[in-house]
Amino acid sequence: MNCAPFTLDFAGTAEDLLNKMQEAAKEQGFSLNIDSDSISVKMFGMTMAKADYKVNGQQITITITQNPPGYACEKTQHIITKFISGGKTA
Repeated sequence: MNCAPFTLDFAGTAEDLLNKMQEAAKEQGFSLNIDSDSISVKMFGMTMAKADYKVNGQQITITITQNPPGYACEKTQHIITKFISGGKTA
């Protein structure tokens, strides 16, 4: 079951944003695989979450399509939001 989409504003280019997300994820022990319209969050080689995304101007809209068992959509959204803001997930 998909989670409700959420939209965030960002500064810079979409490429800069995606690079920032990958770096933030890596710093926290995650691996972030980004395709042209989807994101996979991995830890210890296992896919923890998947999401589709669309960039429109200075906004990214993300729909979580796979959530870890027992995780609320809001928790996964919080982690992805922290990747975007560059903050810690804990």
